[in-house]
Amino acid sequence: MITMVEYVHQRIATYDFQIGVDFTMGNGYDTLFLAQHCQQVYAFDIQKEALEMTKQRLGTLSNVQLILDSHENMDQYLTTFDVGIFNLGYLPQASHHITTTLASTQKALTKAIKYMQQALFVVVYPGHEEGYQESIWIDAFVSQLDSHQFHVSSFRMLNKNKAPYVIEIEKKQ
Repeated sequence: MITMVEYVHQRIATYDFQIGVDFTMGNGYDTLFLAQHCQQVYAFDIQKEALEMTKQRLGTLSNVQLILDSHENMDQYLTTFDVGIFNLGYLPQASHHITTTLASTQKALTKAIKYMQQALFVVVYPGHEEGYQESIWIDAFVSQLDSHQFHVSSFRMLNKNKAPYVIEIEKKQ
């Protein structure tokens, strides 16, 4: 079975995008993927280590703006985008005590829904306490989105309670 991130990348490849946003840069895999499929990419992280790793991963690609700031401040950098990815949790190979938080994710996801033009993918990690709290709020929040404006779907392992899962939000055209 493919990973949740591989699933997201397969889904993104089915769209045609101009502007992409990686709301949680991490090691830069999603940023690189977006850079290869979008004309312009914005990538956010609060950890300088994430920005440095992503910069190395991107090599000579110049269509990415790396932003050392919280995703909740996305509206200070852009007002619209076509596709966005949240890969919630913590930076792999770094401190697992530094995670995305419910408070910042609530603000960022609420803004992202407002500014998105086509699709938004949220990889949720309920396997740690903050991630579990995020998952409860996110599931409730996206379930209440207007079905006349959005399609909302989920891809998850039904026999693994705390496994990561994907929520895809598509804006109806």
